[in-house]
Amino acid sequence: MTARREDDSSYMEDLIADIDFISGEVDSLQRGNWASKVSLMRLLKNLLYSRLLYRLSKAEWFSPRRRARFFKSAEKRDPLLLVQKVDEFCVKYYRRINENALLGRALEIGNNKGLKVTAIVPNYNHSKYLSRRLDSIIDQTYPLIDIIILDDCSTDNSVEVIESYIDKYPTRIKAVYSTKNSGNIFRQWRKGYAQATGDIVWICESDDFCEPTFVERAIRAFRDQSVMLSFGSVQYADANGKFVPGLDDYREDSEPGIWDRTTVRPAFEWFSRAFGVKNVIPNVGGSLWRRHDIDENVWETATTFKVMGDWFLYAAIVGGGQIAYEPTAVSYFRIHRNNTSGKKTQRTRQYFEEYFRVMRSLKENWPIPSHTLSRFIASSHRMFKRANLPGVTFDSVLNEEQLAATRRRHHHILIGLMGFSYGGGEIFPVHLANALRRIGVTVSILQMHSRDDEPDVRRLLDPSIPVYSVDHVMERGPRDFLERTGVSLVHSHVATVDRLFLDGDSLPCAYMSTLHGSYEAMRVPKTKVYRWSKRVGRFAYLADRNLSPFYGLEVPQQKFLKVRNALPPDHRAFPKTRADLDIQANAVVFCLASRAVEGKGWSEAVKAYLRMRIRRPDVPTALLLAGDGEKIEEAKQYAADEPTIHFLGFVSEVSGLYRMADVALLPSRYPGESFPLTLIQAFQAGTPCIATDIGEIKGMSTLDGNEAGIIFTPTDDNEIFVQSLSLVMEKMLDNDVRSKFRDNAILVGKSFDMDQIARTYLQEYVNLIEEFLG
Repeated sequence: MTARREDDSSYMEDLIADIDFISGEVDSLQRGNWASKVSLMRLLKNLLYSRLLYRLSKAEWFSPRRRARFFKSAEKRDPLLLVQKVDEFCVKYYRRINENALLGRALEIGNNKGLKVTAIVPNYNHSKYLSRRLDSIIDQTYPLIDIIILDDCSTDNSVEVIESYIDKYPTRIKAVYSTKNSGNIFRQWRKGYAQATGDIVWICESDDFCEPTFVERAIRAFRDQSVMLSFGSVQYADANGKFVPGLDDYREDSEPGIWDRTTVRPAFEWFSRAFGVKNVIPNVGGSLWRRHDIDENVWETATTFKVMGDWFLYAAIVGGGQIAYEPTAVSYFRIHRNNTSGKKTQRTRQYFEEYFRVMRSLKENWPIPSHTLSRFIASSHRMFKRANLPGVTFDSVLNEEQLAATRRRHHHILIGLMGFSYGGGEIFPVHLANALRRIGVTVSILQMHSRDDEPDVRRLLDPSIPVYSVDHVMERGPRDFLERTGVSLVHSHVATVDRLFLDGDSLPCAYMSTLHGSYEAMRVPKTKVYRWSKRVGRFAYLADRNLSPFYGLEVPQQKFLKVRNALPPDHRAFPKTRADLDIQANAVVFCLASRAVEGKGWSEAVKAYLRMRIRRPDVPTALLLAGDGEKIEEAKQYAADEPTIHFLGFVSEVSGLYRMADVALLPSRYPGESFPLTLIQAFQAGTPCIATDIGEIKGMSTLDGNEAGIIFTPTDDNEIFVQSLSLVMEKMLDNDVRSKFRDNAILVGKSFDMDQIARTYLQEYVNLIEEFLG
């Protein structure tokens, strides 16, 4: 063992030296100074020297031993072999780890922030190939992979093979045995997908296999939150597992010149090029998918295909996100007599009818250019001629005129927000995106600011919705970005998004902006507001105060639409009870849940509560304050050691907290307050409020003239403000008063229907897109 460790240590030292050398070359080249010229010369010297040694290693006039030494020296000096050296080290390292259960567990714990992969292996009568398939998954250099094997009532000895692997790897592999043959491979995919728990799904047909570095290389792309699918270089193999040429030419014919390099593109760009001509992932095992809920209708449609269901699913899974291609991620598509995608299947009428259905679906989702459609038709026609179907004409199975007449039915909506942080202008667009996704809209997010991401807010977003960073836009420019992603309409929720898109060239799509108060908060100059208004199709606003930046500007009234805010109901319980917080069961509990920032009233709430306690010591009460921010410490100083005041920090289960409370507080004098989401959460929980008459608070708290709480007028005089708040809090100690407001709160809460708001916005989107297209 000592010699082995020394060998590995030496290998690791050489590897790190290579990495340091290449890093130094890159860093120097990026600095662009005199040193970079020296660095470039060193790099070229090493490249040329290694090439000379390679040539000498092939010279027959040298002895075999001398040629071997030349080759070894060339490999040692060749900087282009760095990736290979890293791969070799990873293979050795992870195999060593996997041999040791304790170390393997430590590795898994150390990588718990990494993406976990669920490999789904649908099997039917492939016992001959099953071991190779499973070994190629188990031997992956990427460690975080669990395996689900689905056996579809095999009649060979597949079950014996499966059970032997479960015995050997009981913590990594589980099996699901069908009691009746599904009759359709896509039903098996659906069954496995429903049981997957990984961040990434890898469907591996049981007769195929791959290189040990496949996942490690293909999964890198998912660091980009806009990437929804990653695929590699799929190659043919014969029944014995030997490489068979053919798929390199297949890919090259779909789009020449791109297949030797890593390529990351928006879905629309792929389907406007290679993916619109051929299914460039001819075997599903050559792809990884970001896991998210796939609509039942999508699965149902997929099961109506016999062969092309994978092509259809790829488009559905990606939505408005990106697809990554990694040529070094290699997998093998085994061709044999029982293969469902073999040549026998390609000589049927159904095969070409499925081609027609897939292209029609693509055209309904994307404006596929005519030249791509022509290439698709030509490629399909060549295959049709080779199939030589008796009594069947090409036009009867794949009608070009019908495809040309197919128009886009589904639009891609890009929602722009500041970031995933706590605020109505950030949380609302996340829920809107989710609601749009639920009603079948292709939607993606543009995130302007990523440094202060809150994980709990980020987790609110449906994982099927891709997230583009502002870097994606800046890399190619706003117009090019929107064209490449096939965006039909941009829906902005913050002025920085408007600045990004509206300060430059004309846009290739419709535009809408919802005013959450950022124009006022950022003090956007009126000249700029007027210039932007010329290019915005509709301004949605929540409160009348949002219109102040437009005062004095001649912006047509029809450009403005007043909307309500909304949230989906949150039924999660708060994890602590009153007893846990030492609060009496009959206490009147006040709750303030907001950011602890200037203007939100944290210190004022504490002061008012303490005054109320002095006046009414006969009533048991408590004050809960939930949230984070710079004003917490100040509020704690005022609270001193009062045991009935509880600072809870950040709380994700705000609705559950309100259900435990009796009164929601929002004594806000925040300049940008418009339509606070925290009050919607309170009303949905049936909890009445005490809030200031600021922004749209009074209007949102009232339904048919019935108020869901006490809305009082704020004042700049802090002493008067605190006293007013204290007095209305005292009013809420009366059970009858709270009961009346509670009944109103329940009715008001039902009016904030997120899905209805989404449908309202969608109708506006459609109108604006039609106006834009003329």
